[in-house]
Amino acid sequence: MGPIEVNGRKYPGQVPMTPFEYLLKDDEIASVLTYTRNSFGNKASAIQASDVARIRKEVKAFIGLFQPEDLLKKHPIR
Repeated sequence: MGPIEVNGRKYPGQVPMTPFEYLLKDDEIASVLTYTRNSFGNKASAIQASDVARIRKEVKAFIGLFQPEDLLKKHPIR
């Protein structure tokens, strides 16, 4: 969050991600997250669809953008 410069080009750093909400099913999101967690030589456990469903329920009422400190809070899926 905040301004960033990449290859000499400046970006405001507050470009929100397109809200997918329920465009993807829980198992599809779990697959994407598992793939991402295991890319670039990383080794991590698989994300389960039940984990995605639980997190969706926890953040359902949230409106706005998550701040970095919110995303870094301890979650059982790490």
